[in-house]
Amino acid sequence: MRIRRFAPVFLAALCFGGAPPSTPSLSERLVGTWKVVTHQERKSSDEKWKDAYGSDPRGYLMYDQTGHMSVQITRVPRPRFTGREGDPTPDEALDVVYGYLAYFGTFSVNEKTGVITDHVESGLWPDYIGTDQERPATLEGDRLTLSDGKTWRVVWARVLR
Repeated sequence: MRIRRFAPVFLAALCFGGAPPSTPSLSERLVGTWKVVTHQERKSSDEKWKDAYGSDPRGYLMYDQTGHMSVQITRVPRPRFTGREGDPTPDEALDVVYGYLAYFGTFSVNEKTGVITDHVESGLWPDYIGTDQERPATLEGDRLTLSDGKTWRVVWARVLR
């Protein structure tokens, strides 16, 4: 009698590999392409959040299986040069630079703390080159939030795995 009761469970275990599937790590779940939803900043935690790249920023964040990453975010609409192409006024050049974030490199993940570290090889901002940029992460479904919880937060939506 006892054997009959456990036979279906035993057969199911044989058919489906026995052990339940393990939960993928944060680094495994990060792999793919992410589209920026919001990028917000503030000077202190008692201020209101402000859209750093406007109310409709555009950009992508990519993490690949080899441990490489790339990020680009731009303000929309992009400023236009009034003069000849490639010959902006100093103010126009500043608007372009301050309205764009871009860097690339490799990444690592501290699975215990949920912190992603971008190891910046190069990018638009010279001060980032050669630095490690720590990004505390929360990943829920297809939403990735990178935030220090105080002065900056960026929300991303998954585009591609």
